[in-house]
Amino acid sequence: MSTPKRPENRFVAQVRTDRIHLMQGLQKRGGIRSLIKNRRLILQSIRQVKPDVIHFFRERDLATLPGNSKNFVKVFSSLKSAYPGRLKRILWNTANVITVFQKKLHDELLRNSGKVVYIKPWLDLQQIPAHHQNVRPAFGLHAEDFVVGLVMRVQPYRRFDLIIETAKLVKESKKRIKFLLFGKGPYLQKLVMDPLKKYGLEAVIIPGGYRKDDYWDALYSFDIMLYTVAGSDGTARALRQCQAIGKPIVCLHDDFMQEIVRDGVNGFVVRHDPAEIMKKIDALYSERNMLIDFSKRSEHQGKTYDLNKIGQEIYALYESTLRRKI
Repeated sequence: MSTPKRPENRFVAQVRTDRIHLMQGLQKRGGIRSLIKNRRLILQSIRQVKPDVIHFFRERDLATLPGNSKNFVKVFSSLKSAYPGRLKRILWNTANVITVFQKKLHDELLRNSGKVVYIKPWLDLQQIPAHHQNVRPAFGLHAEDFVVGLVMRVQPYRRFDLIIETAKLVKESKKRIKFLLFGKGPYLQKLVMDPLKKYGLEAVIIPGGYRKDDYWDALYSFDIMLYTVAGSDGTARALRQCQAIGKPIVCLHDDFMQEIVRDGVNGFVVRHDPAEIMKKIDALYSERNMLIDFSKRSEHQGKTYDLNKIGQEIYALYESTLRRKI
């Protein structure tokens, strides 16, 4: 099994771990030499383990074993929501079965291939602590502040410019709405710190840095979450984690976002418009009953990502794929 970079995406811990060999020494980047090295490592593992199933999460790893094999089946899981180009589709189809986490992408691919299976993105809900600490005071926040959480690696495509423009509207409103940003990135100074100073938004947007040991405490400090664009893995993990602890979501319009955030039910899906973003944040700020209802529904949605259940679905997929191959 070749894995994504974060083994908390590791359903392997949930599905008969003694029968799964985890391969994590493969190079993520590089040219033909790294591909050759990866192929050598995979073939070595095949000789040692003699697997029934090889599950790939990266296209470059899948490319090291082109064609079919009578000795094992290949499963490929895409952690992207974008429709693949022609070359990628050809590569994906070298797998015996393809899993995707977006329903729309599943339906589009199914028109040309019967190999595609929809599997929900998973979360290890057991990681959520039974108790959490109040970390708001560490960021100068008070109980009466309405905290809009942001979790992201700051990059231009994550549209922090929309957050700056929304923060200007918050400042004008004089309401106790605060943005609390957790994350870092090479563009933090340019996209966050410089605009905060330029527009006098230091009291509205609070950079909280990168959190690790108190990560869940940090998420619990939010009243709601504002989510812009999914990061590199495409599964909006931080958004789904916030749902799992009952945080309503305001997110930008996106095919995948619309599948997991039900507009007007457990959150709001908005256009790339600061005025509309502000309007939806203000609705949750002003209407306590709505906030409570959305919170309950958001938590219900978050529980559907349970790694235990989805891990068993994937294991069942292994077995059914093997039966078809025999």
